[in-house]
Amino acid sequence: MIPNPQARPYLLLTIILLVGAGMCTFVCWYAYEANGSFGFPLDDPWIHLQFARNVHDFGAYSYFRNDTVTSGSTSPLYTFLLTAGFFVTNNEMLMSYILGVGFLLAAGIYLLKSSLVDFNDNILLAGGVVFLVLFEPRLQWIALSGMETTLFIFLLAAAMYYYKVRSEILAGIASGLLLWARPEAFIFLGAVLIDLWYHDYVVKLKALQKKPLSFTADFFWWLKRFLLGFSIFGLVYAGFNLWLSGSIFPNSFSAKIRYYSQGVTDFPGQVLEFLTAGHFSVLSYFAAIGIVSILFKIVRRESNPLLLPFLWSAGMFIAYWDNLPYLYQEGRYLMPILPSVILIAVGGLDSALKVAKHLFPGVITGAKALPAAGLVLLLFAGQFAVATWNERKTYTEYCRYITDRQVRTAKWIRANLPSDAVVGTHDIGAIAYYSGRRIADMVGLVSPEMIENIGSLDRLRQFLIEKKTTHLAVLRNWFEIVNVNPIFQTDERYPEIMEVFAFDPNRVRFTPQRAGRTNELATRLITAGNTQQAVLLLQQSLRIDPYSSRTHVLLAGCYTAGGNLEKGEDEYRAALRLHPILWEAQMGLAQIAVKRRDPQKGIAQLESLIRQNPAFAPAYRALAGVYQDFAIDTTKASEYRDAYDRLQSKPPP
Repeated sequence: MIPNPQARPYLLLTIILLVGAGMCTFVCWYAYEANGSFGFPLDDPWIHLQFARNVHDFGAYSYFRNDTVTSGSTSPLYTFLLTAGFFVTNNEMLMSYILGVGFLLAAGIYLLKSSLVDFNDNILLAGGVVFLVLFEPRLQWIALSGMETTLFIFLLAAAMYYYKVRSEILAGIASGLLLWARPEAFIFLGAVLIDLWYHDYVVKLKALQKKPLSFTADFFWWLKRFLLGFSIFGLVYAGFNLWLSGSIFPNSFSAKIRYYSQGVTDFPGQVLEFLTAGHFSVLSYFAAIGIVSILFKIVRRESNPLLLPFLWSAGMFIAYWDNLPYLYQEGRYLMPILPSVILIAVGGLDSALKVAKHLFPGVITGAKALPAAGLVLLLFAGQFAVATWNERKTYTEYCRYITDRQVRTAKWIRANLPSDAVVGTHDIGAIAYYSGRRIADMVGLVSPEMIENIGSLDRLRQFLIEKKTTHLAVLRNWFEIVNVNPIFQTDERYPEIMEVFAFDPNRVRFTPQRAGRTNELATRLITAGNTQQAVLLLQQSLRIDPYSSRTHVLLAGCYTAGGNLEKGEDEYRAALRLHPILWEAQMGLAQIAVKRRDPQKGIAQLESLIRQNPAFAPAYRALAGVYQDFAIDTTKASEYRDAYDRLQSKPPP
């Protein structure tokens, strides 16, 4: 029996999809085995889940039960899909993994269909595009992240395909749904309109050699039907957000643009590295060839099937450079352009082979071009497969990071804080979902009234008071809080410590960002042994914020290390005036007493400290050292050393 040639692309697609799904499953299972639990590499997935669970449980698009109604989810469509999922299972991890991987695989189907159109039914090139997309480790990372990104990529691929085959109604519907997945759909709409103008006016103008050329009735008929499909979904989307929060876009969209608007100074350089480093190192050269080919055809006013993905990618880059120039968390905001970049790169390979056949007709023939393309695609595939294997550890580490901080903190809050507690936090996802407590959102994702106050610590304090906040849960490097002790904190041996504080507006002090960054730089200098330079920075920090007990402690440590015990003692006492039960300052005074050859005074102060705080491990180590170094009591030295070791080996709370 002769096989149906039209079935060959879909047989290849089935194999690629199965292998891609298997690799995603392996990455997820590897992380589970390494971490002992399933997890997400981001905190944001629980924002969608919190909204979805409340819609399911209370029938309200809210963030706390049924009384905090707001448009805080950037992707309402994804939230509603999760809501439907809660009717099937309460396992938020399983549901999110299935949706994320499922939409990535579905995107592969449309990418194959679209690539076959772009490459004139060349199965090898189209299959290569799909394989590279499914084995792009960053897309596997985001597919397992609990986010809406692969839903967006799926709808984007569908919209591109229906546009290319001139199915205006389906293209409009897919584009409208794309808006409900993420606001960047407006960038795609702009790309479509430019591509349409180019192909239906510029290209035809050259072909017909007429001036001027008017648009045909068919063009306007197509455009009206396409925009009708998009506009219906767009108007409902705008009305939905206006009804909930008074703006046409979700709160989270405006809040993140406001918070990250300053971004980084070298955003283009970071994007260039994002698209050329690692497994993209070879592929990026062909992407450059593809871009040159696209621009060459524009100059010649020739039809260009890859113009739309190029316009989409360029539009995303420009929009983020202008509004949110911040590439972080594996570049997740720019991940939707990766399939287009891969498509352009494979187009560059196709163009390179066509040029080679033209320049070297006796060397590169049609029969040789196919295996040449296959070898290059095999090189790409090998690089991507190796990167996927290696990046499984990156996904695992991200999941462990979030679990050890946000998830653990949320579960501690649930077990230890009263049910009517109101927790102020900037990471509202896992903390809201697992704690069951009302959240005071410090960065405006679900609190639109906070967006205009971002950047003002005084207005933040007032916002927290108005929300009747009882506790704070913050990462120290985001909001450094001084002059009060945390009632919970994650392991200090690892960076980015999550802390929980009782919120007393008269005691809690937020360190200004400039002072916090100066202290961070000073801490690095102290670690490197450069205490003299650190002193200058810490003095500068105190001029910015003279009421930070932590800055006084750091400065006291520098003076003490340099032998200036009087200044060291003055700074420790200044810290204690601001924060009377600051453990580090109390221990610092004890260490100064020891340096002054008064070990008994030091011992008395250290033993008083561990009576106040039996979990303060550094005090046990210091006591062991005093008893040992002054030959006072080697038995006690051993006992305190053992106590220190027990505290250090104890898993974090």
